[in-house]
Amino acid sequence: MEFHHTPVLLQETLKYLNPAPGGIYVDGTIGGGGHSIEILKRIVPGGRLLGVDRDPEAILAVSERLKDYKRSLSPVHGNYVEIRDILSSFDIPAADGMLMDLGVSSYQLDAVERGFSYKEDVRLDMRMDTTQE
Repeated sequence: MEFHHTPVLLQETLKYLNPAPGGIYVDGTIGGGGHSIEILKRIVPGGRLLGVDRDPEAILAVSERLKDYKRSLSPVHGNYVEIRDILSSFDIPAADGMLMDLGVSSYQLDAVERGFSYKEDVRLDMRMDTTQE
């Protein structure tokens, strides 16, 4: 299944986040990368986006989807609550801006085998990070 994301409130997000060339930004819930691709377009050249997600499938999908920006994008499998540690691991003291679109993604709901929905006769799982028990 393709990990597709239609960004919500995209123009408003860009207005208030105000990504600029050379800036450092964090998408704490990168998911399918809908917001991130627009941020990346605005921060190159010289900018950097750390894209964090708890879902390892999201990290794989967004890495492929945004491969043209691999010099500016650092996808990280992790939790947005670890942002300070993640920034530190990249020797980045602070970010110029941060975005977090909290909640379940449509991909997680649509991927029946993930167990986020009771619409099908599958075991409920509801783990965003499938590497954890």
